[in-house]
Amino acid sequence: MPLLKRKPVPLVPLPSLSTVLQPVPAIHTDALVPQQQLNAHIPEDAADDGEQMHKLLTVFSGELLSGKMVVAGKKKVPLGAKYRSMEQAVAPLPQEQPPLLEEPPIAWKIHDRDTFYIPETGEIFTDYESFSLRKAFYDQQTFQCEVTGKQSLPYLTALNNERKETATLHAKFPRGLKRAVLGAVQFRKLETLADKIYERFQHRFFPDERVFVELQDEKYLATIAHITLSPSAPDPFSFKPEPTYHTLASDLHIPIEEVNAVDDPMSYKYGLKLVRNEDVGGEGIEVEVAAEKISRDRLSFSRSLLKRFIRDSVDRDPAVYSPWVVKSLFSRFYAIPTEMTPAQRAYIAEYREKQMGKRKREREERLGLNKAEDEDGIGIEEEEVTDRPRTKREKKEDEKRAKEDKAKRKDEDRRIKDDDDERKKRKSIKFPNEDLLVEEEKDESKIKTRPAFNRNLPFGDQFEKFLMCWSFLNVFGTPLELSPFAIDDFEQSLYHSSAPTPPLLAEIHASLLNALVSNHLANYPLPKPLSSIGRTADDDREYWEGANGATTEMLNPICEPLAEEWKQSEITTRDGRRGWENALVGCLWERATLEALPDYLDNILHLTFEPKPAPTRPTWSTGPSSSSSTNVIASKPSSRYSTLHHTHKLNIIAWLIELVGQTERVRVFLDESVSQLTEVRKEQVDVKREFKKIVAERGALDPKEKPADMSTEGDSEVKAEGEVEEDIAVNGHSNGYTNGDTREEDDELEDDMAPFPDVDMDEDIDMPENNTSHISNEDEEPDEISAHSTPPLDHAMTTASRRRAMVEKARSRAAEEAFLKEKAAKERKEAQQKKAEGKFVAAEKKRLDEEVTILRSKLRQLDYNFRAHIFTLRPKPLGVDRFGNRIWWFDAQGSAPMLSSDGKISYGTGRLYIQAPDENEEMYYLQAANGVFESLGLNDEIKKEDLDCRRDREEGPGQVLGPGEWGYLDEVDHIQLFMDWLNPKGLREKDLLKSLTFWRSELEGGIQKRRLVMGLDATIDNEESITTRRIRPTRRAAGDEETAGYMAWRNKRTSTRE
Repeated sequence: MPLLKRKPVPLVPLPSLSTVLQPVPAIHTDALVPQQQLNAHIPEDAADDGEQMHKLLTVFSGELLSGKMVVAGKKKVPLGAKYRSMEQAVAPLPQEQPPLLEEPPIAWKIHDRDTFYIPETGEIFTDYESFSLRKAFYDQQTFQCEVTGKQSLPYLTALNNERKETATLHAKFPRGLKRAVLGAVQFRKLETLADKIYERFQHRFFPDERVFVELQDEKYLATIAHITLSPSAPDPFSFKPEPTYHTLASDLHIPIEEVNAVDDPMSYKYGLKLVRNEDVGGEGIEVEVAAEKISRDRLSFSRSLLKRFIRDSVDRDPAVYSPWVVKSLFSRFYAIPTEMTPAQRAYIAEYREKQMGKRKREREERLGLNKAEDEDGIGIEEEEVTDRPRTKREKKEDEKRAKEDKAKRKDEDRRIKDDDDERKKRKSIKFPNEDLLVEEEKDESKIKTRPAFNRNLPFGDQFEKFLMCWSFLNVFGTPLELSPFAIDDFEQSLYHSSAPTPPLLAEIHASLLNALVSNHLANYPLPKPLSSIGRTADDDREYWEGANGATTEMLNPICEPLAEEWKQSEITTRDGRRGWENALVGCLWERATLEALPDYLDNILHLTFEPKPAPTRPTWSTGPSSSSSTNVIASKPSSRYSTLHHTHKLNIIAWLIELVGQTERVRVFLDESVSQLTEVRKEQVDVKREFKKIVAERGALDPKEKPADMSTEGDSEVKAEGEVEEDIAVNGHSNGYTNGDTREEDDELEDDMAPFPDVDMDEDIDMPENNTSHISNEDEEPDEISAHSTPPLDHAMTTASRRRAMVEKARSRAAEEAFLKEKAAKERKEAQQKKAEGKFVAAEKKRLDEEVTILRSKLRQLDYNFRAHIFTLRPKPLGVDRFGNRIWWFDAQGSAPMLSSDGKISYGTGRLYIQAPDENEEMYYLQAANGVFESLGLNDEIKKEDLDCRRDREEGPGQVLGPGEWGYLDEVDHIQLFMDWLNPKGLREKDLLKSLTFWRSELEGGIQKRRLVMGLDATIDNEESITTRRIRPTRRAAGDEETAGYMAWRNKRTSTRE
């Protein structure tokens, strides 16, 4: 049944018969029958809902009337003498019915009204209002499915879900095992019931049950056909006539060791019918195997499924210590006995009495009632009965039972551990995930211990206030007209305790006081400390008493004029902000309270008075006098501020910052930061879009495979010329001659044609026989010429043919040379065009590369601006490590720039800070890790002790920071070690490592510059100007005394203001 607030939803009772039937006098009786007598004949309602529903359906069908039925004033056909009264109709007629002498004096008719029915629940309503309210109640998504535990469901959805899951459960659970399990559950306690039944029936199988059988190292699906009884199996119980196997297993009172000793489950033989056997072929093959070869499917028989089946099949009475009883539907279907045996009834009664007595004794001991007995021994007899000494047999049984329980618990713990180990192997955790789930790196090259963070911080437990003040003054430097300054300068200025006052402190106080004055002159509301907002602050200055008996009456004459003067005008930059100490005293006297600044009156006393100088020798006038009330004299605040304690200086600045944070200047700067942050985001989107476009264009100019001969422009030109010459050399000598041979043939042709100047070489020439000419042929030897000489005519004809052939050859060679020259010119032109194109592409690449560089620089500057504006609105750490330590980098926030005027990295802290989590944050991360285990179905749990041990091991012995404690790294090597220690498999450390990588160059640049400025590292030549400016002391104008670097600080944002 669906649950509402973990309780079953009760159904609306069925309507009474009196609301359905309306009694009327019978026709043959007197119509003036009293109404009370008529109502007395209305039949009674049934005892349960099933019988009541049967009566109502019988009434609605018109079968329960006396002789005739009247429905809405209409008569119906008589039904004879089937029923004579409602009592006869509802109750079955006995076999011997006494004759009815007369009919009752009434009849019934059904009320003429509409009824409404909900078929899913079987509820009937006689009015629409109650029906609609019930339907609306069922439509609310506030119900829970009792089977699956799903919540926020409508009632009908939860009901259908329960029915579906229940049907699935009963379909999965082995049918042959149901009767045995329900028989074991009947009239038992439910404590560890599922585990006991699982252990008893894990290796016991029943007919018609589908199991897996192992044959020849292969598993097959089979159905149990018959069971061969164990030779030592006992006779079955009388109340279980059918099964003659596994009889003792259902009796949970008998220990499992005794059951297995008498009825060993491994001694049974099971006849199996294979459902599918592909190796043998076909179905219906029967085999007989032992129990050790059989196993069930884990989806059909497991502890969880067994618990669900028992929970769905049993019920119990609301009485205390009542046994669990199988529901009537299942008990009838599986022939489970519904009546207790005398032994079971006696056992349950004895157990109930024992438990009730135990509860009574515990209650009396808790309330102390057993100690209130009188001395006459009243109640001793009852105590002796309940606390009688136990016999040896009972003690042995208790010891045996305790050992068995201990062994079972040990086995159960071992089983749970094995299941968890197996589940861990099956279900791997995907990373990145919760950092505490990431196991330690086994790689030896990976850093196991985090580098030690330095804890030597100024101002002790007030370091966080010191850091807050420095951060506020740098973030809001623009509206305060205050130049950025390093945290080291701020620290040294506060610790400065001699005259003159450091210019940094003078500018800080003047800027803060000017912000309050301008806010006052603009008629804005007076800022108040945050602790005083919404109420009137308590001012108990009248009861204050300072050192040497000073009171406010002594301070009043000096402070009242200063309180009126300080807010009249802002403090100018002349003479080093002269007069700011007086304005500070006036502001403290007017605005401060003992609640917001407990030591402000002591500070005013220190600034306005100083101790009397000790006399050189006592006289009547300088000696101690009883009438003198104080031992102080008035002094100037300008000479007394440097001697003020550094913690008091810090408290005063923090108080002024709390007031200035509420002024109009700061609010306007915050609003501007919001608008500028929006503009920076828009500009980032546009620049990134343009950057992607330029990168795409630049990539399109690069070929996919760059040729080797296109590496440079000069190489391209040389290669083009070389290709032309190579073509001429190859194509110009297809006849087999070299260039030298060609020139020799030309000379030979001219020599041969010299004796015949008038002969046309295009015509056939008939040479006379006696005409001879000398032909030089280098390929023939002189002896061969003389040996093969011909007559003069033949020689002349041969010479003419040769000349004609040589002319043809010269003509073809000239044409070929002209073609080659034209081709070379064309290729040279193409090469020049390619060279021009290459120059254009190179120029375009250069232009795009420059644009990429410019856009990349612009994106980086936008990142700087984004960081400045976002940190103005809200400080945010770089990330969090695995143990919840927050990592901070405070440089370049708000008005403090990332780059100095010369374009180099500037610094504010030059450190990477770490802040340990508090106890609540540590528990939050611990619960988050355990929540991941729970979501994955693992029983593992990370305990606080385990986490502390891991922190000692991974953060280093003695390096674990306390709750809220701070530390820092100020060396580049330590930053690298810290980044190597981080594990990107964790979600938090993955984001932290990403942020550190993004800002690494700026972070390390600031650290290096600070170490150079502070003289912690050896100086470099190119950094000499930096070290000279910050480290080398400057001369004072009035003398030869030198001042430190923080004394040379100047406020450049007000250097031109008067």
